[in-house]
Amino acid sequence: MNTALASSLDARLQRRRDVTTISTIGVAHGSSHFFHMLLPPLFPAFIQAFGLSYSQLGLLVTTFFVISGAGQALSGFLVDRVGARPVLFAAMASFFLASVAAGLAQGFGGLMLAAALAGVGNAPFHPVDFTILNKRVSQPRLGHAFSVHGISGNLGWAVAPVFSIGIAEATGNWRLAYLGTALVALAVMALLFWQRAAIDDRQGSWGHAKPAAGEAAEHPMAFLKLPSVWLCFSFFFWSTAALSAIQSFASPALHQIYGLPLAQTAYVVTGYMLAGAAGMVCGGFLVARAERLERTIGWAMA
Repeated sequence: MNTALASSLDARLQRRRDVTTISTIGVAHGSSHFFHMLLPPLFPAFIQAFGLSYSQLGLLVTTFFVISGAGQALSGFLVDRVGARPVLFAAMASFFLASVAAGLAQGFGGLMLAAALAGVGNAPFHPVDFTILNKRVSQPRLGHAFSVHGISGNLGWAVAPVFSIGIAEATGNWRLAYLGTALVALAVMALLFWQRAAIDDRQGSWGHAKPAAGEAAEHPMAFLKLPSVWLCFSFFFWSTAALSAIQSFASPALHQIYGLPLAQTAYVVTGYMLAGAAGMVCGGFLVARAERLERTIGWAMA
């Protein structure tokens, strides 16, 4: 009886630890997607204030993603060396500095600095998040952890336009929107510090199987030989290209073509992202039932 009671208590404690870790990482990941949209919602304001062209605005987006993409590959090595938790705090500090740079920008150069800092902040999130989730969350809840991780990202995208444009429209000063985003970064940092024990990747262990005794270890880059890796890369490359175009330019395009107020264009982008989050929820159940995943993907893209 005592053994059963102890086992039940251990299970409850593990569930509580899992939920805390999943929730905390979900908020952190949502904030990273929130800061994907640090600059794009206010592109019309930058055109008016600094006379920027759409090519210059596109270069801001390119700078963010080039730094983020290159940094993501390198940050995995950094996470392995110093741990995920300190890198996560450094990433949030970069988002705070990006907000300050955007709010103080006096032209294209200041906005470029903000885009670069936001890219640096975004770079380590996937290596950090997946390291913590894999090491801290028990195997039965790992699938739920990844679902929350994905959905929280879309929710971050959805909140950002309404948040930034809402403050700019309400105050008549787009710079105050970046005071708001800076406070968001600080609030998330405070949450991470409060729950720092739940995201300590020094505790826990990797759940994946290790090579059997006597089995030859593969080269770390052996995965590049797999066709499925390149098919997935192509899929995510082109889908991300389309998604980033919608995120970055839907608001100014709707404003210029149809004369919609910025506040209304923000809701269009937010609705798109919320629909994406709903699609993730439905897709999880669909994939579990589907026998031919490539057909499911084809119908989704159609």
